[in-house]
Amino acid sequence: MLDSFLAFLEKLSIVDIRQVSREDIVAYLGHATENYKPKTVDTHLSMLRRFFTLLYKDSKILDYPMENIRLKPQPSPPKAFFSVQEAIAFLESIDIHQSLGLRDRALFELIYSSALRSSEASGLLVGDLNLESRRVLIRASKNNEDRLLPITATAASFLKLYLPISAPKERVVFLSSKLTRLHGGGINSRFHYWLKRSGLERKGLSAHSLRHSIARHLLAGGAHLRYVQELLGHRSVASTQVYTEAKEENLMRYYRQYHPRENGWFRELDGPYIARVEALEAKMRSHLCL
Repeated sequence: MLDSFLAFLEKLSIVDIRQVSREDIVAYLGHATENYKPKTVDTHLSMLRRFFTLLYKDSKILDYPMENIRLKPQPSPPKAFFSVQEAIAFLESIDIHQSLGLRDRALFELIYSSALRSSEASGLLVGDLNLESRRVLIRASKNNEDRLLPITATAASFLKLYLPISAPKERVVFLSSKLTRLHGGGINSRFHYWLKRSGLERKGLSAHSLRHSIARHLLAGGAHLRYVQELLGHRSVASTQVYTEAKEENLMRYYRQYHPRENGWFRELDGPYIARVEALEAKMRSHLCL
């Protein structure tokens, strides 16, 4: 990242770091904002702060050019997700008779079942699963807290098919083709393999989209926000509220379906409508007179 900054300075014909001004850094951050994602730009800003702080402490520069430089908050892009029908179609497109197909079906059924992160699915041990009671224990997840989550009957059935009866409790659940732990990159790679085969490919979808999708589907179906928060392992309910758009969409769907002003059952008796009715009545009377 520092190389990127130095290359930008070179374009400005700045060859001495002591010549860098606050305006130069602001210009670079503007350039970065146009070319990188918001999180990457944040990382660039942190890098520049550390770099110039070190130079200033070592007396390599006389002025600290990073004073009061802040980035404007950038709205996060909307999360890509499946509809309920698309999620089912994706899962059912996974061919369990193909090499690694049964493992992948069990994996993605579980992620969608229990709203798991890829890292959580990757870290599962056989002993963390209780397929009879349909529970999965997520140990020390993102917030360093354990979660005991339900598993759908469908996910449990595919896990039973995939896992050998004699599998030791300390064995990793999802193994790679080399019989090592299947990591997040491998999970996402397999997701895109099956996504392409399913015909549902579109920008923004990833293995994490299954987690986003079930959160939306639960809320749209009437699940309480607190329940979904616990399922996702969010420390704050504010993190879960980004999914409430699904609940609002569901409300609008029912609103349009049942509200008399929206569903077409109610028609305003305006002038043109009344004129058409009167013309029809006159036509019927003339026919009766004949």
